[in-house]
Amino acid sequence: MNLGKFHLNSVSRTKNIAYNLSKLSKAGDMFALYGEIGVGKTTFAKYFINQAAEKVMVPSPSYNIYFRYECSKAPIYHMDAWRIKNSNEVINLGITDYFRESIFIIEWADKIETYLPDSRLRINIEYNNNFRTISFYGNRTWKRRLDNFLKRELVE
Repeated sequence: MNLGKFHLNSVSRTKNIAYNLSKLSKAGDMFALYGEIGVGKTTFAKYFINQAAEKVMVPSPSYNIYFRYECSKAPIYHMDAWRIKNSNEVINLGITDYFRESIFIIEWADKIETYLPDSRLRINIEYNNNFRTISFYGNRTWKRRLDNFLKRELVE
């Protein structure tokens, strides 16, 4: 279900959206990021993690596949599926074991979609005609959880 689409006309807007989603997050949440290379997926993830994990250094996990960050709510896993050639590699990594008790942010989620829960929040970031947009897709639970957040973003 389409939950909303917003212009990202500045880095501070991206930061604000990521911070607010981080505040709403809880154990068991998955944020699946989609978009072309260089569109801002890692930037979004860095802001999200810095809000929850209190100013830690957040490198791109492209070569390590994933990093774990400690957070008072739940551990946060930041995964980059870019290098995964076969979605079965997800099983070998063992990450599906962490989905329920952790907060997951996955870049290039389309590469491992088979293993992602239906309850994920899909976040598309696109770059068109010199501006970026961010779109949210999720189930009714996400709609209810994000209702006030999305209304606030429409105003800003």
